[in-house]
Amino acid sequence: MYISPKAGSEISCVMLGVDKTLLCDNKQLEKIFREALTADNFTMLEFTKHDFQPHGYSSLIILSESHAGIHTYPEHGTLFFYLHSCRGENDGEKALQYMQDKLQPEKVDISRRSVILG
Repeated sequence: MYISPKAGSEISCVMLGVDKTLLCDNKQLEKIFREALTADNFTMLEFTKHDFQPHGYSSLIILSESHAGIHTYPEHGTLFFYLHSCRGENDGEKALQYMQDKLQPEKVDISRRSVILG
């Protein structure tokens, strides 16, 4: 039986200056999002998404370790990424770095915090 550590992590990130064409390519965004979580060894359980009209995209992935999501604002060149994990403090850094490497934002605003689980 798996017992999680006493602390988890939470990452919230706003990526500014992302290519607007990429932010309108919802299939590519889903691929990048899934690859980022795979690169950090997360176990994906459930996936849901919504394609906004005329543009915009939100998706949420339930993980065995908690959950992660993205939301886009193509008209502003902005993507919001968040990740909650119960695997321990400072978890999710590889997923975040993968997203940054693939999206190449001009500016990144990141908030990290440890979450006490017990």
